[in-house]
Amino acid sequence: MKYEKILEPFKLGQIELKNRIVMPAVAVSFAGSDGSVTQRMIDYLEERARGGVGLIIVGLASVDFARGRIFANNLAIDDDKYIPGYRKLVETLHGHGAKVALQLHHGGGFSLSALTGSLPVAPSSVFCRAGGNLPHELTIEEIHGLVQRFAAAAERAVKAGFDGIEIHAGGNYLFHQFLSLSKNKRRDEYGGELKNRARFLLEVMSAIHEKAGADCHLWIKINGVEYGKGQAWTTDEAVELAQMLQKAGSTAIRVSSVGPNYPYVKTEEPDGSNMHLAAAIKKAIDIPVIALGRITPSAGESALLEGKADLVVIGRGLLSDPELPNKLASGRSEDIAPCITCLNCSRLTPSGDTTCLVNPALGREAEYRIKPADRSKRVLVIGGGPAGMEAARVAALRGHQVTLYEKGQRLGGRMRWAWRVPGASRIEDLTLHLARQVKKAGVTLEYGKTLMLADIEALKPDAVILATGCSLSLARRLLAFGIIFLSFLAIRKAVDRGMAMRSHTRRRQVIGIQTPLLAAAKSNQGLISLLRGRVPEIFLAGDCLEPAGILEAVADGAMIGRCL
Repeated sequence: MKYEKILEPFKLGQIELKNRIVMPAVAVSFAGSDGSVTQRMIDYLEERARGGVGLIIVGLASVDFARGRIFANNLAIDDDKYIPGYRKLVETLHGHGAKVALQLHHGGGFSLSALTGSLPVAPSSVFCRAGGNLPHELTIEEIHGLVQRFAAAAERAVKAGFDGIEIHAGGNYLFHQFLSLSKNKRRDEYGGELKNRARFLLEVMSAIHEKAGADCHLWIKINGVEYGKGQAWTTDEAVELAQMLQKAGSTAIRVSSVGPNYPYVKTEEPDGSNMHLAAAIKKAIDIPVIALGRITPSAGESALLEGKADLVVIGRGLLSDPELPNKLASGRSEDIAPCITCLNCSRLTPSGDTTCLVNPALGREAEYRIKPADRSKRVLVIGGGPAGMEAARVAALRGHQVTLYEKGQRLGGRMRWAWRVPGASRIEDLTLHLARQVKKAGVTLEYGKTLMLADIEALKPDAVILATGCSLSLARRLLAFGIIFLSFLAIRKAVDRGMAMRSHTRRRQVIGIQTPLLAAAKSNQGLISLLRGRVPEIFLAGDCLEPAGILEAVADGAMIGRCL
C-alpha cells in the first residue's frame, strides 16, 4: 500500500500539520507525583515527535488535581506552577516539527478517592463501578466553579505555547457523565433533554474562548456511542452534539466510543473499530473529524481515502514503534514494530510503571537508545525465541558479530504456540516482525543445531546469551500414563465434586478431580555451569532465566543486547 493520504499535510484550523497522523493523550505514568512534567515525560514524547508524527495531544491534564485525577502520576494544569514544565515540553516537541495540543480533563465519578483522598464529584449520585464510589452530586454553584477551572487551565495552556486545546468529553469521564442518561439523572437545567445535558460542555467552551482568546484552537473529543447501556447515549445524539459544538466554535471533533470495559480496548478488537462513528459524524458537520480506535496505517489510509475522517489517531501503535510515521514516509512499512493489542500498556506494573510488550524502551527512551558498542564482540545466542531474537537484534545493531543458533527450523520459540490461543492471534505479527528484523540486522542464523560445550569453545565467543527457554517434559511423562489434557480452562473454585472451571468461551463446567497438583515449568540452565570460566561473558534471558511471559522475555533480550 502507498501511504500518500495519511502523509499529506493538513490544516487544522490555523495549525499547519505535516501529516494526518495524531498521537493521542495516552494515559502513561510518566508525570511527577505532583502532576508536573518530568524529563521522562519529555523524553517519551520527544521520541514520538522525532519519529515524525504530525500532532501530539498531551494529557490527561487534570483541571482539578485534588479531586479529578484518575491514576497516580496524572498530569495537572490547575496551577500556574506547571506552566514552565509544559513550556519546556512544547519547545522540545516543536523542535522536531510536531504540533502540540493539551487535553483538559476531569475524571468526575471515575476519579479514584484512594488517590485524591476525597469523594469524587459527578452530575448525579450514581454509583461508578470503575471508581468504586457513590459520587457527590454537583451543585449548580460547583458546576460554575468547574467551568472557570477549565477556562483558567486553557489560559495556562496558551501561555505555555500549546498550538491547540482538546476537551476530553469522551470516555466515562465528567463531561460524558453529564451527556449520558445512564449517569445524568438531574432535573434542573443540566439534565433531561440533550441541550441541557450538553450545557456544561458548551459553557466550558464559551468560557475558554473568552479567557484564552477567540483565536484559541479548541476542539472536543466525544463518544460516538455508549455500548451496553441501552439508549443512554446514541450515535444520533452524538451527531446532534457535534453540530452544536461546531456552532459553538469547535475547530474539530474527535470521535471515540465507550462501553462496559472502557477505557481498555479488547485484544481481538478489529482495526478501525470506531470508523463508522467518525463517518456518521463527518457527514453531518463541516469541520474536520479525527477518528480513533485501533487504527493501523493501512486502516487509516483507507479511511482517509474514503472520506470517513480527516485525521487519524494512532496511539498504541506509536507506543510500540515511535518511528512509525518516518518508516511510512521512507517506504519501510514492513519494519514497523506492530502493536499486538496485548494491553500491557493499560496495566500498570506493581511499581506503577507503564510498559509495552513490543517496545521495552517505552518510558526509558534516553537510557535505551541503541548506541554503537565500544568494540565489536563475537556474540553467540543460543535459542530463537523472543528473548534470543531481541538480544541478537539489538547486539547486531550495536555493531557486534552475532550468530544465533536455533535447534528447530524456525524462529519464534513458544510464541508459535501462543498465537494459536483464542484472542492472541496478533502474537504472530510480533513473531514474524522479530524474525524479519533479526535477519535485517545482519545476524547469522544457524538452524537445526544443538550446541555442546565443545562446539561453543570451538567458536571462541566473547559472550554467550543463553535463551534456551524452559522444559515442559512434566507433560510427556504424564501422557505416557494416559493422563487427559484439557486446554484453555481457568480454575474458579473448589467444589464437592471437583473443580469449577471456565473455558475461553466463558462456558462453565465442573470437572471431577480427586487430587489437584501444581505443575510448573523448569528453566533450561544446563549449559551455564559448563560455560562458567570458559567464556568471558554469559547471560541468561527469557524463560531460561526464569519462566515468565513474552513481555519479560523481550525485555531481557533488549537489556542484554544493550549491556554487551
